[in-house]
Amino acid sequence: MKEANVYDVIIIGSGPIGIACALECKNNKLSYLVIEKGCLVNSIYNYPQNMTFFSTSEKLEIGNIPFVSINIKPTRNEALEYYRRVAKVANLSVNLFEEVLTVIEHKNKSFRYLVETNKFEYYTQNIIICTGFHDFPYLLNVPGENLPKVTHYYKDPHFYAFQKVFPPNKRNYKNSKMQIIRFV
Repeated sequence: MKEANVYDVIIIGSGPIGIACALECKNNKLSYLVIEKGCLVNSIYNYPQNMTFFSTSEKLEIGNIPFVSINIKPTRNEALEYYRRVAKVANLSVNLFEEVLTVIEHKNKSFRYLVETNKFEYYTQNIIICTGFHDFPYLLNVPGENLPKVTHYYKDPHFYAFQKVFPPNKRNYKNSKMQIIRFV
């Protein structure tokens, strides 16, 4: 039998928006829980390793916690460290590596939704979904795109050295092609 927990708010996703929502819940004395299927800020973790943000660190700050960066625009690693620090300093309630399986609406006085995960069941009055879009690759529906040797994410150019490469994703095409060419 799965363990049951009741919260005012369940937040699905621990990206920057999920963390910001958790901070607001905490500031407003609401009981909350952030549920994340991967690591903290999983989408940012999956960005290319040497990526630099387009925004300045000030525009990425949340919860009045300063985002200090070496350059004007922070890197992926600086962002990972920043959001870890925010979660730690604010002592946020976050369950990592726990996948939401179903959300069921109930007409109950003490809770409105049942949230089932691969680990527990939770009851809540409110749900905030902050899942972003980076975890969902843009598929082209071409033969072979689901083969084990095909990847839908660009992490680092070293892996692709001396290989025939075709990065078809329009969002990352120019950046990934240029880095691969420079590396090879």
